[in-house]
Amino acid sequence: MKLFFHIPLFLVTAISSLAYAESSMELNGREIMEEVYNRHQQYPYVYEEQSMVMSDRNGKRDTRKAHRYSRVEEDGTAKFMLVFDFPHEIRGVAVLATRDPLGVMTKSIYLPAFAEQLIESKGESSDGNFLGTDFSVENIIGEKLSDYQYTRRQNRTIRNMQYFTIDVHGLNEDVNLTKPLRRHFVRQDNFFISQTEHYDSHGRVHKRQSHHDIRAVDGDMWRSGMILIEDIKEQHQSLLKVTRRLFSHDYVPAEIFTAEWLYQNHPYIPPEDMDDETEAEEEVVMSVNNEEQLSQLDDEVMVQP
Repeated sequence: MKLFFHIPLFLVTAISSLAYAESSMELNGREIMEEVYNRHQQYPYVYEEQSMVMSDRNGKRDTRKAHRYSRVEEDGTAKFMLVFDFPHEIRGVAVLATRDPLGVMTKSIYLPAFAEQLIESKGESSDGNFLGTDFSVENIIGEKLSDYQYTRRQNRTIRNMQYFTIDVHGLNEDVNLTKPLRRHFVRQDNFFISQTEHYDSHGRVHKRQSHHDIRAVDGDMWRSGMILIEDIKEQHQSLLKVTRRLFSHDYVPAEIFTAEWLYQNHPYIPPEDMDDETEAEEEVVMSVNNEEQLSQLDDEVMVQP
């Protein structure tokens, strides 16, 4: 006589989750980062409408609106473009970047007021800030895993949330003799990097990047609705808020990432021909600053010793 036992679904799920949690405790730094990218960084076509507020040590604020386009080709080439459309003084100004499969970054800036030309810079670095913000291309599209070493440090519990702590070193550095370039705090429940601390050559935090309004968007893939970058030394910060996001090939066709597309779609428009921007400015400021989000996010950042 055979006996059959029925195991409740919730118990199976709980056992599976526990087993996965235990196995994740055995992962090394690179394996954790690979899981981060497998879950959250692999969608090849992303279009976003963004609002951005920069503030300095004197409390002065500068508000902008932009469209972000990003695309990853089959060979691993990553393409990124950010086009500003507010305020009118920088309408059509664009940052165009391409990272080839070897990790070499080519960056160009398009300034419509200076006619049809791209100002280019080529090299391996992708950590330079662009157009007065505290963001670099790497801050937005993520780092290339093969360019770095990842060392797992002691886990952290911050505000009742469990985190993996991952130090990032250059590929050829001795991790025992050099300071890390940055440190990622990775949530253990969803493998999402919620904060990154960037260090100077003395091991001091000089820039902090934190993600807020983090939500699941598709299966295991999560995205943040807001990103805050703080420059500790300069006492300057930039808040980026995503007002619309689409994962669609149709919104980021290959031809967008070309000079010809920029020249055709964002020609220079003299200031006297522009519409009144007052109403648009009020809309931007309200969308970014409602409920005093800048001060609230300052309270949410996980400051670490």
